[in-house]
Amino acid sequence: MYTWKYMKKIIFRFSLFNLLLCVILFILYRIVISGLEPTGTTLFDSFLSIMDLFLSLGFSMLYVVAICISTLLFFLNQIEKIRNSYFLSLLTFSGIPFLCVVFLAVAILVDIYQYSVTLIPLKMLLYFSIIYLLCTVVEFLVFRKKLRKVIDS
Repeated sequence: MYTWKYMKKIIFRFSLFNLLLCVILFILYRIVISGLEPTGTTLFDSFLSIMDLFLSLGFSMLYVVAICISTLLFFLNQIEKIRNSYFLSLLTFSGIPFLCVVFLAVAILVDIYQYSVTLIPLKMLLYFSIIYLLCTVVEFLVFRKKLRKVIDS
């Protein structure tokens, strides 16, 4: 039979790994966003470049907040009812990332439909959110496998 202390340790390790993943993806997102070329050299182009910088910083902060909240939800797996339910446990790992991907995809599709264009930082945010969602699904599968192994032993 598994002990409560051992389950807390497993969940804590997964949350630490997720925070590490968060930091790595955030750094990569900032590198990709900062690597985008400025538009030009006129005063108006400089103003647009500064506005684009603030916009990408805002998207970066939204990204970090969503990932941190998602990481905190891992600890809900300490509740036995959630941990024993496959669906609820999946939601603690991938619920918020899935909602973010759906929200961003809809926002981008609306922009493309209405204006035939969308912001590049918003597209990048969607790409990195999809990467994070895939990583959380893999983390969840590894967690369930480890949980099954612990319960069986």
